[in-house]
Amino acid sequence: MSLKRKLTDVAVDSFVDYLKEKIEKLKQLDLDHDGQKDVDQIAGLLTSLSATVKDTVESTDFPKLATGLEQIMSGFNLIGSSIDRQKLANTCNELGTGMKQLGHLLELGVHEMKQIEKDMA
Repeated sequence: MSLKRKLTDVAVDSFVDYLKEKIEKLKQLDLDHDGQKDVDQIAGLLTSLSATVKDTVESTDFPKLATGLEQIMSGFNLIGSSIDRQKLANTCNELGTGMKQLGHLLELGVHEMKQIEKDMA
């Protein structure tokens, strides 16, 4: 074995030992000072969560879910086909033009009111 390879192996082994030491210190942490190690609390939470997820998945009626999703998609398609898209587009364009004109008229009205107020003063 070459010297370079041996030094690499020693460096890797030292790093692994360092990580193991740090992990052991992490295992002893009790940041919330409740007497229970944090790693045990995390493991308990994950175990509880996995049981809840498993129960939820097992109790889900996937055929009903699929049927419901099919009905939703069918409803979307029915809604989409019930609207004349060209007339809707025309209405939206006309509404936009009307709102712009209304805004312009309101602006002229405000200007006129200011002018009347000046004339009265």
